[in-house]
Amino acid sequence: MCLAIYKPADLTIPKNQLHNGYQGNWSDHCGCGFCWTEDGKLNVIKGLFTFEDFYDQYKKVEHRPMLVHFRLATHGPVNVENCHPFTMCDGQYALIHNGIFSIDLKDPKLSDTGNFAKYIMEPTIKAGKHKNKAVIERAIGWNYVAMMSADGEVTVYNDREEQWDNGVWFSNGGYKYGRSIYCD
Repeated sequence: MCLAIYKPADLTIPKNQLHNGYQGNWSDHCGCGFCWTEDGKLNVIKGLFTFEDFYDQYKKVEHRPMLVHFRLATHGPVNVENCHPFTMCDGQYALIHNGIFSIDLKDPKLSDTGNFAKYIMEPTIKAGKHKNKAVIERAIGWNYVAMMSADGEVTVYNDREEQWDNGVWFSNGGYKYGRSIYCD
């Protein structure tokens, strides 16, 4: 399962937790990425396939609010395009996802999340209905989605109190343990 993270501004995530999240989700095979806002602009870096590349880029902007995603591919090819975050509405929004969407994959080159972002969430944003959190949560079922706008507004869909650790939201506990405990 992927690991989706929302980190508010000026909070830090210990390096070992990021490394565990990276390892535990086979991100060296499936990729990772993150986004942050700065001066009203949404910035996205994705398609990172080594922890060192990820961490070097992350450290440059770690004081910013951001969404971080470590991918464990389930649908769609493993490539830069299918790494999260996915942008929408001409780069005004980005989302990350943990789970599996049981939806029609209109574009087979995209993952389930890519199809969700392009064909479901973007039209929902354009219609102004993305702010109705309860409706979105019912529509996405047990999946976890975090979305950030260029103005820095973040919405986490289906978050639960126990997913917050020192002010940071983690979609699951994958940041606590590295891959080695599963592969020995």
